[in-house]
Amino acid sequence: MKITKFLNEIWKASRPLSLTLAFYSTTLGMAVAHLEGKLFSGNLAFDLKLIFLATLAGLFVQTGTNFINDYFECEYKNLHFSDSKKYKFLGKKRNPFDILIFLLGILSFLITALLGLYIILITTKKLLLIGLIGIIGGYAYTGEPIVYKKRGLGTPLSFVLMGPLMVMGTHLAFTHYYSWRPVFLGLPISLLIPVLMLSNELRDFERDSSLGIKTLTVRIGFKRAKFLYLTLLSSSYLLTILFVFLNLYPLTALLTLLTIPLALKAYQNAARAEKKGVPITNQLHLSFGLIQLLTLFLS
Repeated sequence: MKITKFLNEIWKASRPLSLTLAFYSTTLGMAVAHLEGKLFSGNLAFDLKLIFLATLAGLFVQTGTNFINDYFECEYKNLHFSDSKKYKFLGKKRNPFDILIFLLGILSFLITALLGLYIILITTKKLLLIGLIGIIGGYAYTGEPIVYKKRGLGTPLSFVLMGPLMVMGTHLAFTHYYSWRPVFLGLPISLLIPVLMLSNELRDFERDSSLGIKTLTVRIGFKRAKFLYLTLLSSSYLLTILFVFLNLYPLTALLTLLTIPLALKAYQNAARAEKKGVPITNQLHLSFGLIQLLTLFLS
């Protein structure tokens, strides 16, 4: 096994491009804290450390989720060194690479837990419950025995865990109080998380159907999933316009409307179950979120 191929497969299993979800959600919580004058306490060294740690914790919990997802779905994808010797692991025959991916996932969750405990130590104990839900939810996405993705809950719970929960948790670390405001103001960006999940499910609809993987798209049907994709996508833009009208967002947030051509392209590809639908939807989340976060920080 060549070391370059080995490292490349680990890199692919971590799905680095998807980490914009966690990065944007943690940054969004900070942006709302900034709007409330709570991001900086007056101790710049402490504040920068907390910004770094909160971001890192979010990235590690998603990386752990990605690794665990790769481990439990690799048997369907047949990508990873299938010709190597296999060992009994967690009740199934697995090759060494697959076992390593699982262990890297658990290690990522462990690092998340340690970061979380330290953040709790220097901020507030109120973060404990949110942290536990985040780690358990990240594992259970495809991790046995729960596997809520196969129960049709992957898209809605990914939205809750990677969106509102992470946004609220990051905001809590800086403000020390629970608030629905960051969740509410974060909806335009957070709604693109289930849109990205649906682009994956639409692409894999035929495969998942044949394998009996009951994703939300398989359960409600391809046409309804396309409609849900379009509804959530449109809601991100409509909420942005509404928030500007209500003076909850600065006027410059309307610059996100410049991404509408990309949104149309993403929908067209996802609606045809094209492979390009996933990276284009990810590009949309990246550009839409970047514009909104910049306008919030600069307002």
